[in-house]
Amino acid sequence: MQTFILYPVIPGRINFLQLGRYGKSCEQRFRRNFSKDFDWPEFNLSLSDRMLTGDRKAIAIDPGYISKSGKNTPWIGYFRSGAAGQAKRGLGISGISLIDVDNKDCISLQAV
Repeated sequence: MQTFILYPVIPGRINFLQLGRYGKSCEQRFRRNFSKDFDWPEFNLSLSDRMLTGDRKAIAIDPGYISKSGKNTPWIGYFRSGAAGQAKRGLGISGISLIDVDNKDCISLQAV
């Protein structure tokens, strides 16, 4: 919970040193907790139960592209960039979201 509170408060770049400086815990505690597995889809689904109150819901998948260069980035390849209108070198990403059709709201479940 402390991390969720600190994210909008910390100015500039957010890293473990900044979290330790502005938070109530030390930097090493943030490092240890971030190294543990966390079930983001389950967390976001439980959050969506409280936020998305409409009767009709849909799942949306939005493919995207992240610009990357270098030789050591794993899974780098050529992916379609809609903004550029062509295939560009980088990483492909897919965002999976849950849409509340009745209230015209959406929450992200996972980015893969």
